[in-house]
Amino acid sequence: MAKLRVLSGRVLPVVAGWLGCLLVVCSSPTWADDDNKHGAVNTPRRVVSIDGSITEIIYQLGAQDRLVAVDTTSRFPKAATELPDVGYMRQLSAEGILSMQPDLVLTTQAAGPEVVFTQLQQAGVRIVRVDNNYSLQGVLDKITSVAEALDKEAEGRALVQRIESRSRELLQQIPVNDSPQATPQVMFLLGAGGRGMMAAGENTQADVMLKLVGAANTMSYSGYKPVSAEGALQAAPEVVFVAQVGAAAVPTAVLQSLAMTPASQHDRIFSVDVSLMLGFGPRLPEAMQQLMALLYPRAGQFEIARKQHAVGM
Repeated sequence: MAKLRVLSGRVLPVVAGWLGCLLVVCSSPTWADDDNKHGAVNTPRRVVSIDGSITEIIYQLGAQDRLVAVDTTSRFPKAATELPDVGYMRQLSAEGILSMQPDLVLTTQAAGPEVVFTQLQQAGVRIVRVDNNYSLQGVLDKITSVAEALDKEAEGRALVQRIESRSRELLQQIPVNDSPQATPQVMFLLGAGGRGMMAAGENTQADVMLKLVGAANTMSYSGYKPVSAEGALQAAPEVVFVAQVGAAAVPTAVLQSLAMTPASQHDRIFSVDVSLMLGFGPRLPEAMQQLMALLYPRAGQFEIARKQHAVGM
């Protein structure tokens, strides 16, 4: 029988885990209920959530009392970290999940291995796997799917309306640039520290997030790749975001590697929370507002968010 990971073991695999999840920005189908393709089912009472964004949605829907376990990427809200942990979403074990006696497993297409879900189905557990389409519409669709699975359709519609309204309000506030040269040139780093700097290229959640808030990614390759101090200097980012667990302080080694970049010379290297920025869950408007406050410091409407971010760093 596989043992559940202890809560103190959550932090170490989180940033490394993001590297495995972020290389593909879309998966399909839009949503799949593997055990209930026909007819209705009873309202689930014992739910295992395997994906941080899904866990956040469950809390936003007011269904957290049904949660019996989560995975290591479920780090918000703090209450979720106090629940039993079934492990990293790409390295699951059927035994650990079954020990929680769930009547529903809510997850995304990114979770695995596939054999685990086959074993869970054979054990009679209902499984709902939601699409990870990294976009505003993808977040709204994900909320709708989770709400339907939990028999919380009304709450889901209300949450969708709030998030869509706030997100579109923010999008309208992005300064209009007259030329591509005026677009903020940004480098997004993940997993920085002892293993070196990993810069996000195209086809990553980071790239989608940058484009969503009107910024340009300085790295044109696909996926995440190591970047040296020379490579960073050649990319010449005006702004650098360093994504870490809990938005910890940027490591000194990273600051030294970026010392010759325009971002460093203008004091525009910022630490951001990896789960918030790349989760594409119900906190998407919060992530957008925080990035916009850092990208567009002269825009008065973002000044409060900028100050709040500075205090939290």
